[in-house]
Parts: sequence; structure tokens; C-alpha cells
Amino acid sequence: MHTTLALPLVISAALTGLIGKVIPFPQEYNNHPYAAIYAGSFAGMCSASLITSYWEIAIISCIGASLYVLTMDMFDGFGGKLGGVAFASVTLFVIARGIIL
Repeated sequence: MHTTLALPLVISAALTGLIGKVIPFPQEYNNHPYAAIYAGSFAGMCSASLITSYWEIAIISCIGASLYVLTMDMFDGFGGKLGGVAFASVTLFVIARGIIL
């Protein structure tokens, strides 16, 4: 939303979380799908020069989802974990891209 609609980063992240909240998920998943969507909005707040295509967004999303699932039972609550997962997923992607290219 930031690059396409020229919205500020914080507004884009907030709208992503808001839109994600209206998506119905089964109760057995608790709040985890909503937390993953919001963590993705944090990851999307990185510089547009780091993410240049939708494939890169998809790869970062897969890394972030994997990290979220792996740390689901390690840290209690969501405070700081979502930002940490977003930071780690973008960082791992940038490092891997630097090694490969």
C-alpha cells in the first residue's frame, strides 16, 4: 500500500492489520492467523529498495510464517515477538539473497 497507493508506512501497516482482522478464521486457530498477518505488515514496513518484487514478498512471508510457527511456544504472548519475527524474516532474506547473488 505504501508504494502503490502512496500511503504512509504506519497507515499501511494499520490498514493491513484492520483488513486482516475481518477475515474469518476457525476458532481452533485462536489469534494466530491475525498475529501472522500483523507480523507480515511489520515486515512490509522495510525499505522498498529491499523488496523489489512480489516473489520476494512471498519468500519473506514464508520465512516469517515459519519463524512464527517455530517460536509460537517459545515466547508467551505477542509483545515484541511479531516485530522480532518480521525483522528476522527480512534479515534472513536479505542475507540469503546476498549470498546467492
